[in-house]
Amino acid sequence: MSATETEHDAFAEREAIAVPSVLGEPRCYRAGEAAAAAGISLTRARRYWRALGYPTVADGTVEYTASDVDILRFIAHFVTDGVVDETESLRLIRVLSSCIASLVQVQMEIVAGRSEGVADATLGGLADRVPEIQQLFGQIWRRQLDGVMYATAPASARDERAPTGVGFVDIVGFTELSRHRSNLELSRIVARFEYRTTSVVAECGGAVVKTLGDEVLFTAEGAAPLADIATRLLAGFDGDPDIRGLRVGLALGPVVRQLGDVFGTTVNLASRLTRLAVPNTIVADPAMAESLAEHPNFGLQTLPDTDIRGIGRIVPVLLRRC
Repeated sequence: MSATETEHDAFAEREAIAVPSVLGEPRCYRAGEAAAAAGISLTRARRYWRALGYPTVADGTVEYTASDVDILRFIAHFVTDGVVDETESLRLIRVLSSCIASLVQVQMEIVAGRSEGVADATLGGLADRVPEIQQLFGQIWRRQLDGVMYATAPASARDERAPTGVGFVDIVGFTELSRHRSNLELSRIVARFEYRTTSVVAECGGAVVKTLGDEVLFTAEGAAPLADIATRLLAGFDGDPDIRGLRVGLALGPVVRQLGDVFGTTVNLASRLTRLAVPNTIVADPAMAESLAEHPNFGLQTLPDTDIRGIGRIVPVLLRRC
């Protein structure tokens, strides 16, 4: 079967499902027509569509809307105006599309997780709420942008910031837990873990970088806020009927920030220290220990020096709230 036949079949199958469209406007452009209307080549338009995660359809299929043309034009202008180059534009829209796709998937899974009759009604009503959801996404984006602009502002424009603290927290015995719970039960446990963790991190002025099912990566500016988050997390899950314990690893130092993620030696060290922690303990690096040595709210217990893979020998500490 040729690629063109495959494209036709994929499009026909999608149309045959007869799911109501939430686009809010008619499909009125073929691929070449959409590219021409945006003032770019068809080859370039296809690169953008692939990065955006749009479905692949045959050239003769009427698939694209006026808003799709606007998006092509918008991305192309970013390049023309020198905001980003072509390679950076593709990278940016791939990340945006991936993030939005994940948000949509989570939204649908949460709604579909309700009882079947309620879920069907709610899913059907989502189309009517598209403008509200767009406004919600837009406001969240503005708020996040405002925070990032402050975080990346030159030191001369704000107070000098403390070193970045990085923390990992994970659920003890998650593999065993997953063997004895249904998929629905496990999803609810993970959702509760993520919700509580995100709430604690936000309340203490930190930021969740990413969630990895049974593990969360978070940051805070300075040792004390990071330690506050870690100790509150242990207290917050004490007595949880499903989560029998947490392990936390903390490190303080420089990080590299890129595309919403953080990486570097400090991140690697925090991850390795999490693996050293026994249930319901917090293991921190020497930089955290030095910074918190005189802090009245936290106690430190020196552990034997340990060889950390990829980093070398360090003297970690157990951290607790006094």
